[in-house]
Amino acid sequence: MGAKKKVLVVDKISPKTRLLSRKYLTPEAEIFFYDKDSDVEEHIATADVLITSTKGVSKELLARAPKCIMIQKYGAGVNNIAIDEATKRGIPVGYSGAGQNSRSVAEYAVMLMLAVCKHITTAHGKLVGEGLWLKAVLRDTCYELSYKKVGIIGLGNIGRQVVALLRGFQCEISYYDVFRLPAEQEEKLGVRFAGLDALLRESDVVSLHAPLTDQTRHLMNEERLRTMKPTAILINTSRGSLVDEKALVRVLESGHLLGAGIDVYETEPIDQHHPLAKIERVVLSPHNGGGTNEAIEAVVRDACQNINSILIEGRIANEKAIVNMKELAAPA
Repeated sequence: MGAKKKVLVVDKISPKTRLLSRKYLTPEAEIFFYDKDSDVEEHIATADVLITSTKGVSKELLARAPKCIMIQKYGAGVNNIAIDEATKRGIPVGYSGAGQNSRSVAEYAVMLMLAVCKHITTAHGKLVGEGLWLKAVLRDTCYELSYKKVGIIGLGNIGRQVVALLRGFQCEISYYDVFRLPAEQEEKLGVRFAGLDALLRESDVVSLHAPLTDQTRHLMNEERLRTMKPTAILINTSRGSLVDEKALVRVLESGHLLGAGIDVYETEPIDQHHPLAKIERVVLSPHNGGGTNEAIEAVVRDACQNINSILIEGRIANEKAIVNMKELAAPA
């Protein structure tokens, strides 16, 4: 029996995700986890499969992995993976989580809407940190989510789940997407299509659920942020670079916008010194929208399906989960 195949996780994942990785990965492979940079240095040259959660796989890192036959993302976003370089080397790049963590992220987006509307983090921080009972202070600036106009930018799996959750709040929902739905689907979902500028002008809450592309990078620039109502809320649980963070800070500091709920950032991780952390009516979280037990297990199980098939059988079990499958299959 030959040596086991080697799977290397190139960035930090949670203890639960490690256990699930071992559970779903074929016993014919050995998996090595990142705790420090030297772990990658030790195993990168002999790794057959690279797994990334948030850090990604750069062209430089891939150059140090001559045995690599597959790159797998624990999640759906692959914008931080050197896909062109992987394709040149005939390496499939897999993603997981498309639809698997949609409900989790959607719940998180609605939670951020409520947290900003109702001053949840301010109330908690002042009470626990300073012993202040701000009942009479905060209620004058708290709002209901019910019956508000909510604009969804990007009506994919997550956007549609947000729409489903907001039905219970009887919100008036409009959406903008480069692919407009047929009228019968809009009616079934209970949504109305709007142009981007119109959506921004009309909405009390704008929630971002679009992928990051060259066209969507800094989609929310200063001009568009100022197009929003002064009393509106911005929610981003999608990709950090959809928003020009410096512009968002300027707009919030000027008093335009009621607040923001942000789970993703242009550069991650951030800390308490980030400019957004200094603005009271901004709720920040550490890119944890899809981080539930249910979603994590579904993502890892989905990812290991292709890893196992390529290691054991030399084939891709689910070609739809390979972002560069079309390019790899094209004739030379």
